[in-house]
Amino acid sequence: MFAMAKVMQIVLGWDINFSIWVSSLTVAIYVTLGGLRSAIFNEVLQFFLIWAGALLIPILGLYEAGGWSNLKLQIAQRASEQYVHLWAGLGSFSNNPMGINWVGIVFGLGAIISMGYWTTDFLVVQRILAAKDIRSAEMAPIIGAGFKMLVPVIVILPGLLGLAVLPEKLVPESVAAATGAHSYNDVLPLMLARYCGPGLLGLGVTALIAGFMSGMAGNVSAFTTVWTYDIYRPFFNSKGSDQHYVNMGRWTTVVGVLISVGTAYLVMQFASIMDYVQALFSFFIAPLFGTVVLGMLWKRATPAGGFWGLLCGSLSSISMWVWVKVDPTALRYVALSPHAKGLAQDMYQALWSFIVCVAVTVVVSLATQPMPDAEMTGLVYGLTEVPSVGDLQLYQKPLFWAGVVLVIFVVLNIIFW
Repeated sequence: MFAMAKVMQIVLGWDINFSIWVSSLTVAIYVTLGGLRSAIFNEVLQFFLIWAGALLIPILGLYEAGGWSNLKLQIAQRASEQYVHLWAGLGSFSNNPMGINWVGIVFGLGAIISMGYWTTDFLVVQRILAAKDIRSAEMAPIIGAGFKMLVPVIVILPGLLGLAVLPEKLVPESVAAATGAHSYNDVLPLMLARYCGPGLLGLGVTALIAGFMSGMAGNVSAFTTVWTYDIYRPFFNSKGSDQHYVNMGRWTTVVGVLISVGTAYLVMQFASIMDYVQALFSFFIAPLFGTVVLGMLWKRATPAGGFWGLLCGSLSSISMWVWVKVDPTALRYVALSPHAKGLAQDMYQALWSFIVCVAVTVVVSLATQPMPDAEMTGLVYGLTEVPSVGDLQLYQKPLFWAGVVLVIFVVLNIIFW
């Protein structure tokens, strides 16, 4: 919501507070009336809008910069050549602008945050649960992974172009709020205003707003579903009518939107949206991933172990964040290097919180009574019959397309090493 309000503020000149509330009310209305179905259909429709509008920036930006080769030269002159490499500068903390090494990227971001997001974030999982059959459910993350590899074209490349062609120096959001300068979060709308005339600007703004609205609607609908069906119905009112649960879901949507408004103002205290998101992932996604993995694959895990593991994992991550906030020099202990910088903290927080969660879960589970196998059928991998997609042609099998995506992924990593 904050990102959507930023677009309205920079491109349309609207007040940031007015923009936040307008965007929140719009999403609240259509999610409240249409529920999950409206959120999913809006995401599908907005997907095409996002790509149609966002592709304008990299195409026009590369034309201004004189192509990829000239863009790399300009970035090397104005900042660092490491901005255009994925892995080449990750041998040590001091060799790249992020101030992080490969351990934090591979294990903290790749193995913990990313895998945790794709498997435990209910916004993602909910879409797969809505699939019509097992093949569609398996193809959903594969298709998502394919398009995810294209996202740098409309997200990272505009940032690199901004680094090369924007005349002003960008600052953290907290500094920008006090000085009136542009922050890191302003790159996309600034580039949009730079390259697009009135007609194209409308398409670009529509694309960005569509992207932000679809993400927010998805999160709000996921929040509503979890509260209504996983908490309210089993623990507070298990005998309500369908209409009662629908009404509860609608009121929960309103609450979810109000919480989103609060978090939009909270983002202003962070250096960038990315810093904020990764911090939240290290608080919740990373330890939750540890709990889910053990719960799915290890039948000896107990409810008490899962609860205390998740709680200790989240608290450890939040404690590390507060520690660094109070004493910035503590970052060297969290990220294991005196040369570490901001985002390194989030990656290592995620890694440590995952380790704490798994360790506590194992210890508590071994000290408590396990559940009988009969109660875990359908919950634990070894005690559950895994459904099959059936006898299909090779090109129709999800495993085949997963292999294709993996090959493309390896090739892209080699090209941009």
